[in-house]
Amino acid sequence: MPSIEEAIIEKLRSGPCCFDDVVTDLSNFSWGEVFVAVDCMSRDGRVFLRQLGYSTYQLSLGSQFSYPRSTS
Repeated sequence: MPSIEEAIIEKLRSGPCCFDDVVTDLSNFSWGEVFVAVDCMSRDGRVFLRQLGYSTYQLSLGSQFSYPRSTS
């Protein structure tokens, strides 16, 4: 089973999505676990947060994760 950070990165590789969608798709983790992971990842630049509404947030990957990893 991938770590929560790896699962979040994989979810966001297909494009930005709302925090609630990430929580729903990663149902093997609690809301709190996802929140703490996203908080840490946003602080170090792996994930960007954008407020869309009063309590709606969009997540997207930081630039270092936006493109597939090189195998060379």
